[in-house]
Amino acid sequence: MSEMNGSTQTQRNRRSGRYTVPVQQDKKPNTRKKRAAKKAAGKFPVRTVIVLALAFVLAVVMLLVANGNMKRLYESRQQAQEEYQRLVDRHTVRYRNYIEKYAAENDVHPAFIAAIILRESSYDPLAESNVGARGLMQVMKDTYDFVSGKLNDGATWDDMYDAETNIRYGCWYIGYLSRIFNGDPIRIACAYHAGPNNVKLWAMKYAPDGVNLRLEDIPMDDTQYYAGKVMNAYAIYFQHHYPDQV
Repeated sequence: MSEMNGSTQTQRNRRSGRYTVPVQQDKKPNTRKKRAAKKAAGKFPVRTVIVLALAFVLAVVMLLVANGNMKRLYESRQQAQEEYQRLVDRHTVRYRNYIEKYAAENDVHPAFIAAIILRESSYDPLAESNVGARGLMQVMKDTYDFVSGKLNDGATWDDMYDAETNIRYGCWYIGYLSRIFNGDPIRIACAYHAGPNNVKLWAMKYAPDGVNLRLEDIPMDDTQYYAGKVMNAYAIYFQHHYPDQV
């Protein structure tokens, strides 16, 4: 009877909905999995942060290095420009009217004459070497005798201390060398320093083609040094003082 009543009571409850049906108790949940999932969900990504931090530090270091290199490059360029400007400032031109006049008369470039004068005397008209060369272009006595015989202008050996006379003689001789060496500035500079016969021998012996002597082919150190200085000065005078003259 009680069993029947219990069944009837259960059905009554289901139909009426007034009472809840007893729910069968589930198995005990897996607390380990829940704890592991919770722990994993709340775990701080240390490795990821370390990697990102290292990447950030590396990027900062690379940026600092790049900025440092750029700064050093800028300072280096600035220093080079200042040094070059000081070099240009030392390449002044005096007696420009004489240089241009007599260079034109002898078909030589005025920048080359300016370079010879700078190298020979630093524009001192009273300069005299230990071998007796005189004046702005350091004209030797035998060169004076040779040119004087060609010009027959009545100038004396002492007139080589006169700026205009010295430049006139020096330009004539440079023009003479230019005709011998087809206007080649290296061979002309070498011939002005060591004599044309030596240059002809050097060219035949040391130049790759037997004619065009390069600076590295010059066998005499002092002449090689002299010609190199003349060529450097020639380039500066050409660019900064005579850029429009070919």
